[in-house]
Amino acid sequence: MNVQQGNVVTAKELAELHPGMDQLQVRTILGSPLLQDPWHPDQWVYVYSFKPAYGTLEVRKIYVLFDKDGKLLGVRGDVKAADATAAAAS
Repeated sequence: MNVQQGNVVTAKELAELHPGMDQLQVRTILGSPLLQDPWHPDQWVYVYSFKPAYGTLEVRKIYVLFDKDGKLLGVRGDVKAADATAAAAS
């Protein structure tokens, strides 16, 4: 049996994000983060894991960073944002 857990974040969703967005706008696009560290309240972590029945575990992590006012600074992690052409074609 395949086991899938966590937040699925696509490149198309990441392409919709831009600096200056507030936390509600980001949550609307990506959904609620899996982790919010109490020591780093301005960082959200989206984690996804997939374990096929006969295969290797795949884990992806996306870090969404906000400034002290709750505005998006940037995103880093395992999934790259799609370019505008690819996002428009989907």
